[in-house]
Amino acid sequence: MNQFQWLAQTRALRTDHLPSRDLWPDIASRLASRRHEPQARGRLPWLAAAATILLGLGFGYAALHGPAVPTPLVLNDAGARWKPEDPRLAGAAIELQAAQAQIRLALQAQPGATYLEHIQRLTRDQQQRLRRYTRRLP
Repeated sequence: MNQFQWLAQTRALRTDHLPSRDLWPDIASRLASRRHEPQARGRLPWLAAAATILLGLGFGYAALHGPAVPTPLVLNDAGARWKPEDPRLAGAAIELQAAQAQIRLALQAQPGATYLEHIQRLTRDQQQRLRRYTRRLP
């Protein structure tokens, strides 16, 4: 078989082919027979019971361990009170302050994490650059 014959055969696969007989009566009879099977009716109570047990376990776990209360973001250091006079830079200052607050919270959760301390230094450096930039503006 060469490439042209192969392409002709693959193009022939794209055409619609009707079945030699009507398939719907067989499909309908099989669907009707499955509705009356006892297995189909017997599974539903078991599935409902399993779902109820799983929900109960989830609520029990949540009740024992308490709800997670988010810690509010408190911007209380000197850098948080700084706001540039130029409105174009105010958004950047707010973002840097929020990032510093989130890093502080992460450091409280994981004290001594070197990667968080590195990110904190980078954020402070960015804020210092922004402050220097605002001093140079007219």
